[in-house]
Amino acid sequence: MPFQFETFSYDETTGIISRQHKEYKLTKLQKKLFDYFLAHPKQVIDKETLMQEVWGRIVTDNTINKFISALRNCVEEDSASPQIIVTHFGHGISFEAQIQQQKFTSNKKPFGMSRMIVTVAFILVIFVSVYFVSEQKQNPKPELEAAIIDHVLVLPTDYNNLMVKESEKQGMAQVMQSVLNGFDSEGQVLFGNQSQSSREVIEKYWRLDKKLVVLQSRVKKNGEIYQATINLTQGNKSLDTAIIKGTSLADLMQGQIDFISRYQGGTQKNKTTRVDDDFIQAMAYVKKKNFKQAQIRLKRVIANDATNFQAQFQLAKVYAQLKDYNQSIAQLQTLKATDFYAEHSSDIELALADVLFQQHHYEDLIADLKKYQSTHLHIGEVKKAKIKLRIADAYFALGEIQQAMKFYQQAIKNISADFNPKTYAQSLYGQGMVLQNQSNDEETFSYFEKSLAYAQEASDYTLQILCLDEMAKILLVGNQWEKGLTLKKQAIELMEMEDDKGKVAQGLGTLAAFLIQTGHFTQAKEINDNLGNIAKELKNDALLLNFLHYDSIILMNFFKFENARSQIDKHLKIAQSSKNLGMQLDNAFLEFELRLAKKDLSGFKAEWDSRTNLIKDMGFERYQVYMDFYLARFYKQSGEDDKAIAIISKISEQAKANNDIKIFVDAQNQLAEIYTKTDAQKALDVLEALEQYHPDANPYLELKALALNKLGRKVEALNLLNQAKLVFHEAWKSENEILLEQLQQEVN
Repeated sequence: MPFQFETFSYDETTGIISRQHKEYKLTKLQKKLFDYFLAHPKQVIDKETLMQEVWGRIVTDNTINKFISALRNCVEEDSASPQIIVTHFGHGISFEAQIQQQKFTSNKKPFGMSRMIVTVAFILVIFVSVYFVSEQKQNPKPELEAAIIDHVLVLPTDYNNLMVKESEKQGMAQVMQSVLNGFDSEGQVLFGNQSQSSREVIEKYWRLDKKLVVLQSRVKKNGEIYQATINLTQGNKSLDTAIIKGTSLADLMQGQIDFISRYQGGTQKNKTTRVDDDFIQAMAYVKKKNFKQAQIRLKRVIANDATNFQAQFQLAKVYAQLKDYNQSIAQLQTLKATDFYAEHSSDIELALADVLFQQHHYEDLIADLKKYQSTHLHIGEVKKAKIKLRIADAYFALGEIQQAMKFYQQAIKNISADFNPKTYAQSLYGQGMVLQNQSNDEETFSYFEKSLAYAQEASDYTLQILCLDEMAKILLVGNQWEKGLTLKKQAIELMEMEDDKGKVAQGLGTLAAFLIQTGHFTQAKEINDNLGNIAKELKNDALLLNFLHYDSIILMNFFKFENARSQIDKHLKIAQSSKNLGMQLDNAFLEFELRLAKKDLSGFKAEWDSRTNLIKDMGFERYQVYMDFYLARFYKQSGEDDKAIAIISKISEQAKANNDIKIFVDAQNQLAEIYTKTDAQKALDVLEALEQYHPDANPYLELKALALNKLGRKVEALNLLNQAKLVFHEAWKSENEILLEQLQQEVN
């Protein structure tokens, strides 16, 4: 939409300001700030509000001042004496320009609605409900009853400058979306993307659904009474209007949820959901991942109203987050015997599946969801997609990658990418992870790239971070160091935007792993120390275990074996005290890695037998293949090549039968390393056969060079060793350098 002011013009679509024959292209954040001013003309806005609505986090006054200064340079005749963006010292900033022309042009039919900027979260909040007066009609208008409604688009509420805390907005957004997307018929209600203006959101969805119905609400306050005016429109036609009054924002939110719910199949579906201030605050805590406080609030809601089944459902999910799985399952099983289950069965079954997934009971999860699917054919396509994604995740965790791929692909077969970008992002990410088990090639990269695009469309930071991590990993493994590191840093920047130190620490851990894998041990040490500092600050055992894991490996590569031993012992102690079974398994791998690095083989087999029995007791038999690798390496170091070859051959056969290409390639690499000692041609044949699987460059180049050298093919061996040296960085072995120098002399 173009806007014309006295001295400049502004194109909201492109973010370009034109003044005195010059154009200024606003950055994304500058545009967001300018759009916010444009949506609130001649209003004094304090800096705290700007932080909440534009940045979404706390920033310094200096940061805000820099952005204000940049905008003034674009629009002011004299930025030293501003007349348009004016500072009111001690109060805030206002936008004083006079708009001469404001047009909404489109090649589509006009919608007949005023311009709204998406500046605040979804519906209303906070305060104990004293009374609720609704003037909304109990039945839809005749023209609405006749209209065919596939999608209702809920736009953010206009609060008319009412002071509403950011936590309140987040809580209301969580309640609104969890309630209206909780039904088995999920997919009818859409929510506008906060990074876009209302016009942009409407245009986007109207292009996809010409019968789109738009709901917008405006709140004002008269004395102690809040009043919300709700309008339901289709194109330029008004379908329904309601006025809701109440003594708190929670009252209004309850009325809005009830109003929208009437158009999800035309029935009142929220008799088991009652919104009060505690419920909204609880959901704000859920959004912040403060699950202990959320638990306290939800229990208070249920104590006051034992039939608030939506609160009970949210409490079950909170229990799962707090790893109180028995309480979570008990709560969900209780809900299955209530009326709530009739219209929320899929959400309850998915929540039960999430608990099973966290407990690593993947077979039970698959069986339960498949049985549910076969008996509940009425659920909507979006819910079916979510169920298939969960089944796919379980198959992937079991290592059954063909089944995982099948369900990842089926999940998006009957749903629209435009209306369900997050589901598409999850499916494509899963497919990429499956392909990554086979190769790290361009096709695999493209799946993560597509998933990233959909995750960005859905504004899902978590998925964006996962995609960027995997893309970075592929590039780093392929020795595209600069590009890979750039993507990894982008992922960490997203984590920092969420102001979640835990996520930042996880990102640092992933980066440390990449650096270790590519032989950059000094940089890895620096990054990992930062991870350790955050882990200690947060007193987070899981993060501390990650730090100790990477630190142990780095110390081994620096040949500081005693220091590594100390870290591994600390790792085991914390893993046992925190009952972290996964890290107890990881400790077994670290233990054997250290023994093999030191060539300390005394007692190795006895320790291996003990750890193997422990793994079986923990239910981790699926990871036995990694233990078998360590046993094969032990036999190889002990000179018992026949035993090593027998184990590796068994691993290779199983991996090939399961189509687990990564395990197969690793096993064949181990086999080639053994053959290099006695039969160089056989080793070379094995390595060349692996080329069809696009194995990673490190360490196959080194092995192939060794085999070629033994076969007298000196020039080829020299070329490969030169390539390998570039790949290995600090992991480059001294014996390889000796061989490289020897070959250089012989060839020259």
